[in-house]
Amino acid sequence: MSKSDQEKESAIIKKAISGESWNEFCDLLKAAGQFVVDNSAEDELERSEGFRYLARLLANSLQDAVEPPSLKPPTIQYRTTRIGADNPDFVYASVPIKGSLTYRISGRLNDCYQFNIGAFHGRLGTAEGLQSTGFLNQNDLQIDDQGYFTVIASCQAPQQDEGQWLPLCEESNSFIIRQTLLDPSIEAKADLSIDIIAGELHSLDQPMSAKRLENMLGRPAMMVHGITQQFLGWTNDFMQCKNQITEIKPELLGMAKGDPNCQYNYGYFELADNQALRILLRPPECDYWNIQLANHWLESFDSRSIISSLNMRSAAKEKDGTVVIMVSANDPGHTNWLSTQFHQRGVIALRWLAADAKQANPLTELITLS
Repeated sequence: MSKSDQEKESAIIKKAISGESWNEFCDLLKAAGQFVVDNSAEDELERSEGFRYLARLLANSLQDAVEPPSLKPPTIQYRTTRIGADNPDFVYASVPIKGSLTYRISGRLNDCYQFNIGAFHGRLGTAEGLQSTGFLNQNDLQIDDQGYFTVIASCQAPQQDEGQWLPLCEESNSFIIRQTLLDPSIEAKADLSIDIIAGELHSLDQPMSAKRLENMLGRPAMMVHGITQQFLGWTNDFMQCKNQITEIKPELLGMAKGDPNCQYNYGYFELADNQALRILLRPPECDYWNIQLANHWLESFDSRSIISSLNMRSAAKEKDGTVVIMVSANDPGHTNWLSTQFHQRGVIALRWLAADAKQANPLTELITLS
């Protein structure tokens, strides 16, 4: 070990023993809290949800850092934290991996209307964001008559008869899986199995140390701060055109790496109790579309009891094929009502998956309810 490395290690040990590592962790969380205050209204609901959002992000990232999921066998984690106007029709899952290993991903789609899996390195909330080395959607998969498929994820292409290839790189650290269920209350998600079939994974059993503590505390604090800042950047951009829906800027979407076959449109509603936002959609030929509401922090609304999300199956259509949607706090007596769930303002997300052409911005109109 060089003298420089010895000095760095000594400094890390000193920070842990003195409590400085813990203080830095708390300072980053405090800064994230101030960022919430500086980027929201002095409103009880909005601020309360903002600090709950920080707590949710912290709970999730601390769990992964302090009690990390198993790499062997691979662990499928179904995400419950709401981030980035997550789609209520989606079942989100991630799998921590090592890019140097070779994986076999097999499964049966069951009731999935759409399914995709991507290999990623980097992380949300960091300077590089999420970066993809490979992506497969349902149309890419070779699925047999019973709905089964096999994918090989590795740095080197597999033999042709082993399965389809999902490319990895040495830095790859996760699979991200999205499943679309048009009616999640009654439909079954895919059955999935992920196995390591080549490569060595060195033992992860290590004694606790100052360096491990630095990573356990530092990474979650940075992620909470970074994710909050990243997605509030989205919200602040959407707020520039209130009560309109426009395509998201590529530089914003580039840090989150959504489905490359999807056109993402966002808006920001701001309504009084007696107002509604009328949205006119002209659904194109496409594999899937949905529209939903989320709060100021881009957490999707709960649609189990009060509808705040519609898709191509659940939305009622006019005779000419258009879809008219009403966004408001109170029920306007319209079939396609999206409830703001006590929020005076928040985010609208609209997705077109594999549309036959680029879609124009939908027409919106602010109206007063009688």
